[in-house]
Amino acid sequence: MTGFVIGAVLISFSSVMVKLANVPPDVAGFYRLFAGGLGMTVILWRLGKLRRMTPHVWRWSLVSALFFAADFFCWHRSIGLVGPGLATMLANFQVIVLTGVSILFLKERVSRPFLLAIPMAMAGLYLMVGVSWASFTPDFRLGVGYGLLTALFYSLYLLALKFSLTRAGADPLAMAGSVALITGLMLGGLGAAQGDSFAIPDTRSLLALAALALICPAIGWYLLTRGIQQVRTSLVGLILLLQPTLSYVWDILLFDKPTSPVELTGVALALTAIYLGSLRRE
Repeated sequence: MTGFVIGAVLISFSSVMVKLANVPPDVAGFYRLFAGGLGMTVILWRLGKLRRMTPHVWRWSLVSALFFAADFFCWHRSIGLVGPGLATMLANFQVIVLTGVSILFLKERVSRPFLLAIPMAMAGLYLMVGVSWASFTPDFRLGVGYGLLTALFYSLYLLALKFSLTRAGADPLAMAGSVALITGLMLGGLGAAQGDSFAIPDTRSLLALAALALICPAIGWYLLTRGIQQVRTSLVGLILLLQPTLSYVWDILLFDKPTSPVELTGVALALTAIYLGSLRRE
């Protein structure tokens, strides 16, 4: 269980590292995903499974990569505009979106927790950003929009990845590696088209990008995957809430994010809704 908790804590620093990297959003996405994809490719090579990255797998990876690129495009911009805490909180609404898509299009049965989660999520969202909407700057409002689009695109990415894995019959690591590499190249190409510099400005930026590409996602998800078998199902959803919760806490502690009792109440409602929405797919 300790490893599972540590994994959730490590992943909570991802949005913080994006902020600390101090590079354009698509450049951060390029370094993060392309380096991660190369790492997974090396692992496949060491395991003698590199041949599993077949042209068939690459073709099926393209669909997932399109949604994944849109996800990172929106999330990294949201982090820059509203901060890592709120951006991560909004992105985690993917639990609600994913469950809603499953019910509407895959005809899954509506659960009681989900029926309660929907109005609770909307109430939490309103308290976080709706109450003070008129006082927000245009950039902040745009950041909120990017955050909600992140939730949508991440949900579509997960659905596309699940479908692709089933249809392609691919090795999950081979598929994940190819998706990461394609997504990284997409974001890199987008950054180049916009004239973004790929230069790493200083040592702090280099360390943040290294943590973003290797420590936060790779070690974090490894510990989560390894520890999930040792944790009671009833605790999985609660522990995973550490990721958005701690991202919000790091934003307050490291970047002096201003907060109010109304906003914190909205955060609590949103976290509860995210937890209820995750119960059916633990």
